[in-house]
Order: sequence, then C-alpha cells, then structure tokens
Amino acid sequence: MLNGRVVEGSLLALAGGVVLAVAGGSAAPPACVRPSRPGLQVQGQVRICPGRYWIADRAERGVIIAASSNTSIDLTGVTLQSGDSLASGFVGIGIVSSGVNNVSITGGTIRGYRYGIRLEGGRGHRIRDADVSGSRAQRLLSTPQLYNEGDWLDIFRPDTFEQYGGGVYVRNADDVAITGVAAHGAQNGIGLFAVRRSYLADNDVSGNSGWGIHLWRSSHNSIIRNRADSVVRCEGATYGRGCDSAALLLRDQSDSNTIADNVLTHSGDGFFLSGQRPLVRPSVGNLVLRNDATGAWHNAFESTFSRGNVFIDNHADSASFGFWLGYSSGNLVRGNTILGSRTAGIAIEHGSDNTLAGNVIIGGKTGIWLFAPGDSAEPSRGYHLNDNVLSRLERGVILERTTQARLRGNLFDGVGDGLVADAAAADAEVVGNIFLRASQSFVQAPSLRAGGNYWGAVSADSTLPRVRGRVSITPWWPASAAGY
Repeated sequence: MLNGRVVEGSLLALAGGVVLAVAGGSAAPPACVRPSRPGLQVQGQVRICPGRYWIADRAERGVIIAASSNTSIDLTGVTLQSGDSLASGFVGIGIVSSGVNNVSITGGTIRGYRYGIRLEGGRGHRIRDADVSGSRAQRLLSTPQLYNEGDWLDIFRPDTFEQYGGGVYVRNADDVAITGVAAHGAQNGIGLFAVRRSYLADNDVSGNSGWGIHLWRSSHNSIIRNRADSVVRCEGATYGRGCDSAALLLRDQSDSNTIADNVLTHSGDGFFLSGQRPLVRPSVGNLVLRNDATGAWHNAFESTFSRGNVFIDNHADSASFGFWLGYSSGNLVRGNTILGSRTAGIAIEHGSDNTLAGNVIIGGKTGIWLFAPGDSAEPSRGYHLNDNVLSRLERGVILERTTQARLRGNLFDGVGDGLVADAAAADAEVVGNIFLRASQSFVQAPSLRAGGNYWGAVSADSTLPRVRGRVSITPWWPASAAGY
C-alpha cells in the first residue's frame, strides 16, 4: 500500500527493514534484493540478487529473516558467507524464520555460520536445492596417532547439540520438505527437533564429522534416498572410537519414522537409534528399510533401549557389528544382508522378544550372538530365529544366558561351531534347522533337545561325534531330506 494504492510487481521498503514483494497483475517481475547487513526481513515472493555476499551475524538474528507466512526466498546464483575462517568459531544464521508458516527457500550457497538455515515453529516449510556446506564444526582434538576423549559427542542433551550447529536445523514444525540439499565439510548436516510429518529426500550430507541427519523427539517423518557416507570422527591408525558419530541418528521419542533407501556407508555408525536411560527416552515403531550401511567403523545399525523397530532388507557389510540392538525388545530384523562382520553379524545384549528371520550372514567371527552378561532386571529371552543363512563363520549362533529361544529353518553351512548354548538355553526349541557343514561341532551345549533337524552326515551315528554335550538329535533326518 503506497498512498492508498497497492503497487503490484514491485518492492516496497517498509519500516523495520522489511522488504515486501507483491506479485500480481501483468506488471514486470519484482526486482531483486541485495542484502548488506544482518537482520534483513523479507516477506512475500523475494528474489535475492545473484552474487557473493560477505555478511557476518554476530548477534545470531539471521542475515535474512522470513518475517511472515507464505514467504518464498529464491537464492539462485547467490553465495552468502560470514567471512569467518575458523569453523569452530562460526556463529550466526544465514536464513531464519520463527513462528510463521509456509516458508520456501530455493537454491543458493550459504557458508560459515552456526546454521545455514534455521526454521523454528510453523508448518509447510520447503527447502530445496540449497548448498549449506561448511557450517560450524568443533575443532577435533584427536590426531591420526592419538585419541582424545574430548571429541566425544553429546547425544543426550539438546542444549549441547544445538550449540554444535549444522547445515539445516528445523525445530517445532510440521509438514516440512527438505530436498536436494548439500551439506558437507562440517559437523552436522540436517537436524530435526520436534518435527512431525516431514519429508527429507535426495539430500547429500556426506563428509561430516558428527551426524549426517539427526532427529530428536521427531516422529512420522520420511527420510528417503539421502546420501550420508563418511560421517565419522575419532578414528585413527592405532585406535577406533567413533565418538558417537553417525550417518543417521534418532533419539528421544523419535517414533514411527520411515528410513528407506539411504546410503549410510563408511561412517562411525551407519544408523544409530539411542534410547539411553535415564537421559534419553526410547524411540519406537520405526521402519528401517533397504538402507546401505556398509563399512561402518563400529555398528552398521545400532538400536538401543528401544522397542518395536523394524529392520528389513538392509545391507550391513564389513562393520564391527552388522546390528547391535542392546536392551531392545520386540524388534523385527528380517531379510538383511550382513557380510564380513569383524565381531558379529547380529548382537543383542539383554534383549527380549525379538525376531531375527531370513537374514544372510556370511563371513566373520559370529553370526548371531544373544547374551546377558550382567545381573540386569532385563534378561535375554524370547527370541525367534527363523530361516537365517549362517556361513563361513567361526560360530553360527551363540545363546549365552538366554532363555525361551526358538530356532527354526536356519542353515548352518561352513561354520566352525554351528549352535553354541549354555545351560540357560536348555529350554530352547531347535527344530527344522539344517546343519550342513561344521569343522568343529554342529551343536555344543550342556543339555539340549535338537531332534527334528537335518544333518550333513550320512547317519545319526556319524553325526554324534560332532555334537558336544548331552544333546539329543532324534528324530534324525539327513540334509538331503531338506533338499541339500
């Protein structure tokens, strides 16, 4: 409104430094805006003039502020930089909004701030095709030869990780879409805090030292086809710690998310879901589908102190542990490929009522390790192990202080020891499994009923020398009866 008239297709400089772009009619497209100092407030349809801008934001107000709902900011051809050179000291925010809806940010390069883009509150935000690489990153204290404990990340307190910064950070918002974003060469890529029903797809957050994508108390989100490889810290020539770095991290009631078709390779952990009591509450009901976490320094997939999560058709090759699910219950781990684990394909400490089915575990020390090493109120019990392939392993399945386990239809082929169980596993149901080849023993247990299985030997008598302990194998059937 100017002297009582609406000026269409032009820019109006309003009080308080707000730039309003009013579109409409047949007038020429709005002119572009050239920011010159932090705190530029914009609303409506805004195009930033192409070029390189060096603008510091010491007060952390934001260089560009989306001041109202339905603001669209086009940064095509724009580079926005703080001018600082020390990543551990970066402060400020490139683009910010608070309490408004439907903010759209397109294109551009934003570097050298604590956060490239930070949106708080509201709903319906859209961020696409932006490069927010080079945000704040702590100075690493470890060297390739010497580990420093000060590099551990704090996965427990949001006030700490908010200080870390990142390429994109969205807080307390619904229905957000983040697509085609690049965030490399910093500590964190994309962070969601109390965000619901968001869509993160086709982003590249590789090559960071903390977390590629991280969620805190964020539920019903879809995280699909993102690339987050080589997100790692605290790894050296003489040590390996990881320091809780992860390609993709979920914490504190981040429930019912769909994590599908992401590349999470060569990171500290590939996928990390933490419910560490008492600081972090469990995250439940997440679907983790067709992700590749090959080459993790520690755990390809980790899910702790949580329940009801589903892992299907993932790749977890060449990690220390393919799956580490300590103190977890009610999980389904099905159809995953786990090749060449350095310690174990699947390991669960003090877990219960988990189903491990149809997984292919080839190469390494141990295929499946279920155990309860301490005197915890949470015993190891109630497992269903069905139709898994266990091959070229020193030990196929270990049941250690684990009760109420059921093993059916599993194939043990080319193992040292097939099934190793202690006295607590005497109640295990072991039926319909194929013990094809074992260089040491098919079954090793103080007492166990293992009748109704199929054996890679010519007779029951020739099977007995490779069964250790008081193990019953009748009724005995040859492996050929199961098609082998």
